[in-house]
Amino acid sequence: MIQKSYSFVLVILSVVVALIGAYVAVEIAQRTHASEGRRRIAWSCAGTLVLGLGIWSMHFVGMLALNLPMLVWYDALALFASIVAAVGGCAIAFIIFNRAKVGWPLLALASVFVGAAMAGMHYTGMAGMQMSGQIIYDPLLVAASVGVGIVLSFAALALTRNLIDAASKPGTWTRKAGASLLLALAVTGMHYTGMTAAKFTAGPGNWRPDHDLVLGTYELGLIVGIASVALLAIAFAATQFERWTTATRSRFENLLDLSPQVVWFAERDGTITYFNPYWYEYTGLSQRQTLGNRWTGAIHPEDRDRVVGTWQSAVREGRDYEIELRLRHKNGTYCWFLARGRPGRDEAGNIDAWMGIAVDIEERKRAEQEAWAASQAKSEFLASMSHELRTPLNAIGGYAELLAMGVRGPLNAEQAQDIARIRRSQQHLLTLINDVLNFAKVDAGQAEYHITAVPVDEALKDTESMIAPQILAKGLRYTRKGADKTAAVLADPEKLQQIVLNLLSNAVKFTDPGGEITLASAPRGNCIEIQVADTGAGISAEKLERIFDPFVQADRRLNQPVQGVGLGLAISRDLAHAMDGEITVESTPGDGSTFTLSLPRAPRMELADRAPMAEQAPKMETQVADRAPDTELADRAPHERPHPERPKDRGDEDERNYHDR
Repeated sequence: MIQKSYSFVLVILSVVVALIGAYVAVEIAQRTHASEGRRRIAWSCAGTLVLGLGIWSMHFVGMLALNLPMLVWYDALALFASIVAAVGGCAIAFIIFNRAKVGWPLLALASVFVGAAMAGMHYTGMAGMQMSGQIIYDPLLVAASVGVGIVLSFAALALTRNLIDAASKPGTWTRKAGASLLLALAVTGMHYTGMTAAKFTAGPGNWRPDHDLVLGTYELGLIVGIASVALLAIAFAATQFERWTTATRSRFENLLDLSPQVVWFAERDGTITYFNPYWYEYTGLSQRQTLGNRWTGAIHPEDRDRVVGTWQSAVREGRDYEIELRLRHKNGTYCWFLARGRPGRDEAGNIDAWMGIAVDIEERKRAEQEAWAASQAKSEFLASMSHELRTPLNAIGGYAELLAMGVRGPLNAEQAQDIARIRRSQQHLLTLINDVLNFAKVDAGQAEYHITAVPVDEALKDTESMIAPQILAKGLRYTRKGADKTAAVLADPEKLQQIVLNLLSNAVKFTDPGGEITLASAPRGNCIEIQVADTGAGISAEKLERIFDPFVQADRRLNQPVQGVGLGLAISRDLAHAMDGEITVESTPGDGSTFTLSLPRAPRMELADRAPMAEQAPKMETQVADRAPDTELADRAPHERPHPERPKDRGDEDERNYHDR
């Protein structure tokens, strides 16, 4: 037997290499556990390479520290096989260790593979030594070396797993340092125990290797140096990544600390894991009173079941979460918050966390309540005004009608004109009041709707009879198109007639005598469109953008009097929206306007099923153009006007014209 010795500097270097490799491997194990998908695979590969190269580099630095009184070469194939043994064993150990749940049996199995990687690499590398002497092993020490590697690896892996499972608890750096030290001791302990088990015998002094695939000490040192540099590069990259991650986390935490709203995070199962400082400042609760599922204690008792049920449903279905709730302030009062949450997903699309905010909306809620109270006060005021104003106006109208009938004696021509002016002014003022009251009622959402299948043809016929006196009085041509007797819409009959009557009244109002008005209806997809077109002055582009806004009136010529307050189209639009419909307009100044009312289409109706609307409505004459305008007739309210007879049905004809004959 020959005596062997070691270079103290290289022994220390081998321990440092082992520590670096172990620390980086533990760090990467943490990153791997916190990652998903391709990133998890990349971290696993990096961890395998680091731990395998760390074991291999430490071993051969230790071999370089060995001093023997003979020349030593190393078989290149055995050298390569030792690298494969180290990396392969570590790969299997990483696969086992990085499972979602790892109990003691799996930890023990992973430790066996780490120990096997160390022993396999060590003894494969020793077998590759080419020298004149021989190596004799002590079996007990060989077994002891393997045992040291497995036992210390088990301790290191157990501490690393504890480090991963308790990443947010105090003592993280202590656990990381302990796990790194244990893993480094496993590598170095196994190596130097194995070297103690090896006894070297002397051989002939002129011995040379029997093949050329060998490496001398210089070549081996070069390879070990390259491997060590690679290990250090990976360690540097991991350190830089850790530094960048820490800085990013610090900036993010500072941002959360400064947030004036609640910010929270939860695990994939909905368990709350984090609240920013604002939550604790607002509620006065501690982490122990909050995290997990204890946060619900801060919710108003009346909201708690609703909030918890909505949250659990969102977690179960993996959808966004939004709800309004009341949170208790530390002074005992409750304020309204809007809570929103969204699932975080990995690269594979699987939910791995939840995040969200809760925004203080107390001021908004208070404003809504104040607005509601103001709306109620406005409604009550308008209802009172309706009674107070309509009563004297109706009295004025009734008394003027009595005077016109001669109850105080016959009237001369001048007196009759004065009475007619009084009646026109009374009707105009009553119309303005009705418009304001109707708009207020619709705007407050107090209008009642009775949605049913309304025959379009019958509804338009009834509306024609109401507008006919105004058309006759102004000498306009009127055309009706698309009289489909089976078409029906889903609408409130009264609201439908109110909209169409308003559109027709506007067409009459803004069309000069001799002009034309067209009322048409036609199906389009799942809707039926009712169009009112005129040849009036049209609407400018500026007014067209705001034509449906309250108190906006269409363009008028200078000689046209002010009529109405600009609420008719606003009311019509709101009524259409409430019935799932829409009103649009197309207009060109000088060429007239076309308003289109679109309402949902109802199933086609048989003639026998139609409501007898047309039978109850007054009829309309066919002759209009050869009659002189009747200003008194035009000034009457619709229910006061005489209704000429409607033309008789013309079979399936789609167009009815009222013009010069």
